Amino acid sequence: MSSKPLVVVIGSTGNQGLSVVKSLLATGKYRVRGLTRNVDSATSKSLIAQGVEMVKANLNNRDEIKRAFQGANIVFAVTNFWDPEIVGGDPTLEVRQGKLIADVAKETGVEWLFWSSLADINAGSSGALKHVLHFDGKNQVEQYIRKLGIPATFIYVGFYMTNFDGFFPKVTNPDGSQEIPIPFVTENTPIPLADPPQDVGPIVAAILEDREQWRGKAVPVAGERITFGEAAKIISEYSGVRTTIRTLDAETIKDFPGLNNEEIIEMCKWFSYGYYGETEARDISVAKKLHPGITTFRQFCAEKYGKK
Repeated sequence: MSSKPLVVVIGSTGNQGLSVVKSLLATGKYRVRGLTRNVDSATSKSLIAQGVEMVKANLNNRDEIKRAFQGANIVFAVTNFWDPEIVGGDPTLEVRQGKLIADVAKETGVEWLFWSSLADINAGSSGALKHVLHFDGKNQVEQYIRKLGIPATFIYVGFYMTNFDGFFPKVTNPDGSQEIPIPFVTENTPIPLADPPQDVGPIVAAILEDREQWRGKAVPVAGERITFGEAAKIISEYSGVRTTIRTLDAETIKDFPGLNNEEIIEMCKWFSYGYYGETEARDISVAKKLHPGITTFRQFCAEKYGKK
């Protein structure tokens, strides 16, 4: 049996987890076990061909998680609030999954846990924004992990660069220009931007090189902090289509039913608090120190739309 440390990656076929798997494989220093709900998917089969041990595991099932963690030295965990079972069913399920992961990690003697967390918006807004469960739930799990005393690092991923092309639906105007409608932000609202498939893994791999200095730390994954207006200008530059931000208010958001819910509205209002709030993750220079080649939004757009 190999003496290389065994890393279990939860969410191994998703944006964050797959990035971690690829980066750890590239180092040649680790054995990797990926957890997934479908070991027969194309991504799972590709990872198996690269030497990853893919294991089917339900994050609601303690026994399955315990089996998956057997022999693990390190665990990277990310949960998916947008899973229909959670966002369309029981929003508290994500917290229960996270706490179960933490409990089993402690029980099985995992040496180090990476938890993909986010800011506590309810606390950070002094109770003004109470409904952003996909942030607050992850932070509740972070606080639980801290209380358990598991050696851990908390990964704070910035606003996904892909959100400009998917989460917020573009509106094409008669003159061919386009607008990105976003509730309660202006062109001057700053936002830390992240490209998780490219950058979560390299940062996790870098932390593992000297993990003790990152014990208990909230580490950002964000290539830069720019305003929404600056992002729109960069999209214009690379796409060739004039792009602006359309600020939605309480009235105009009614035209966008997919955005007109408390979860999304309050998340966007939170951006004026700085996205990371007062957490130590707000210092995004840490990300570049760990990963000097971290993706900028200009690089992301060059890749997406074609280099100028």
